[in-house]
Amino acid sequence: MPSNASIRGHEGQIKYYGNGKPAGFANITSVDINQDSTFMRSMYVGQPVPEGDQAIEGWSGSLDAEVKDAEVDLFIDALVTNNLNGIGVEDYSFVTTEYYTDGTQQSYVYSDCQFKMSRKQEGLQAKMTKRIEFQASRRDPL
Repeated sequence: MPSNASIRGHEGQIKYYGNGKPAGFANITSVDINQDSTFMRSMYVGQPVPEGDQAIEGWSGSLDAEVKDAEVDLFIDALVTNNLNGIGVEDYSFVTTEYYTDGTQQSYVYSDCQFKMSRKQEGLQAKMTKRIEFQASRRDPL
């Protein structure tokens, strides 16, 4: 039986959007996406084994990007300004796509996203990077 080879980073794509328009973020070096969930157990009188349950709470994660221009800062500045003004808050989302070796692909859209930024600057031998952390309420297949 033939097996599919594992895919590498260049066989996946991620695109960010604000109000349906591309929001950028070039030079991404890594992306982490995590399902947020809480496990629970109910212990009932007379039952020796607890009953499990789970609360699905959305998604969160981060992306790291090398700094080559002000793109990330401009995105965050606009986000902060809109938030402080309380008007015109953009609807942020992103789409991930994986391209598999058998020629198929799978995409998901993450919606109702919020973002925050941090920055890392080291010495001469290291590149300056920005980290964008996010949370998203939903993930839906395309």
